[in-house]
This record gives sequence, structure tokens and C-alpha cells, in this order.
Amino acid sequence: MEKRTVHTEKIRLNGLTYSAIFNIGDTKLARPRSKGIAVQKEGASFQEDHGADFNEYELFQQKANWPPPGPPVQKMTIQHRGTIQVNRLNIIGVTQSAIFQVGSINQVDSEARLKHTRKYLSG
Repeated sequence: MEKRTVHTEKIRLNGLTYSAIFNIGDTKLARPRSKGIAVQKEGASFQEDHGADFNEYELFQQKANWPPPGPPVQKMTIQHRGTIQVNRLNIIGVTQSAIFQVGSINQVDSEARLKHTRKYLSG
């Protein structure tokens, strides 16, 4: 991968959370990972420990079922300039193992797993 310089005038990013990546420049490999348990409870009782554990859910134990790689592709890229120029970007948010990249990226392997549960008041 040919190295280049990135020139940005203005990037406005409101939120970057949960294993998200904001990168300016060329990248060889990115592997963001995120896992979470979202507990929605009925009523107004708040506790530090919700009793949720990643080991309780099969979702977090399973291996990812990635598709097999496709056939190799012959590619020739010609960079007419040694710089990447970005004028202005406004981004609301990047989250859950997503990548905001200004530049080239050779390989991405990202994964996000989120288990939503609801707990209702009995009676």
C-alpha cells in the first residue's frame, strides 16, 4: 500500500463509542470488537449489578459464521496525488465496532454482539 498524506480542513464528530475507530491516514489492518448486554427494566429501581453475565448467553460463546473468502481479484490502483484531501465532514456518531476512515484500509475484521433483555415487574 502506497503511503499518502491526509489533509483535512474540518471534521466534526459528535460521538465515538464502544470499540469504534476514527482514523486519519492509511491503515493495514483493523479489528475492532464490541460486546454488550442491554437491560431494560420496568419501573424505577436502579442497581449497580443487573445480574447479567456474558457467559449466560450462547450469543457470546458462538464462533462467528464468516462467509468464505471470494476468488482473488486482480487490481491496479493509480494514485494521481500523494495526498488525500477532505474539505468538511459532519458525523453524528460512530459506534459498535464501526470504522470511520479517511484513507485506505487494507483489511477489516470487525464484530459487534449485543444482547437486549427486558425485565418486567411481576403482578
